[in-house]
Amino acid sequence: MPNDVATMDWTELPVALGAEPAVCVGLIALANDGTIEADVHDYLRATDIRVCTTRVRTPLRNTLASLVELGETIADAMTALVPEGRLDVVAFGCTSGAMALGPETVRATITHARPSLHVTDPVSAALRGLARLGCRRIALLTPYLPEVNAMVEQFLTGQGLELRACGFFPISDDNARGRVTEVSVLEAARRLTADRAVEALFISCTALRSAGFVERIEDSIGRPVVTSNQAMSWDSLRLAGDTRVVAGAGRLFRLA
Repeated sequence: MPNDVATMDWTELPVALGAEPAVCVGLIALANDGTIEADVHDYLRATDIRVCTTRVRTPLRNTLASLVELGETIADAMTALVPEGRLDVVAFGCTSGAMALGPETVRATITHARPSLHVTDPVSAALRGLARLGCRRIALLTPYLPEVNAMVEQFLTGQGLELRACGFFPISDDNARGRVTEVSVLEAARRLTADRAVEALFISCTALRSAGFVERIEDSIGRPVVTSNQAMSWDSLRLAGDTRVVAGAGRLFRLA
């Protein structure tokens, strides 16, 4: 623009700022997961909670090999996650990826540059949640490929859980997983918890919706339901020292 072009006179106006957020959560989501942000924002819906998201490149169809390769992208994602702002907790949003890599590897990668951060992921959060609920004998629902299901089974039993029933939706990509209906999840939940010895249902995968109807599933099966996005949201708050109850978010969110 030429220097001699006239411009408007700009008036500096008074402005007031609200309070700082009570909790600041950083979320690392998979490139093709269209569910996780809506679910997490629903669980962490309070106006004094700030959620900032970045994404890691992943294929639409996640295999065991592609999950292991996530380890190479987490560090890059952290450079774009509020690099000059406040974060209290970082949540790595991939359940099967956290199992394939190992939660300790995920935590070490995230905290390498920012060691003061609390870190969670869906499976670590779910394990803490199930322990707080006093549930060890569980039913498991996933939308994974058979090779990923085998890895998930081995990981969870290695953590001391007893899998009483396992079922999966035969879906190979995150776009389709995000379109699984509430009715499908509810019917699967009823079938998998037919064994009276089942103490809780774990729905594994951040691409499967649960916000808005997790309590309806609990009411239907008469047992706690722990989902990836629900558990990760709950754990993010608890790691930040926030013990609020979130209405409609399931039994887990009634625990401190």
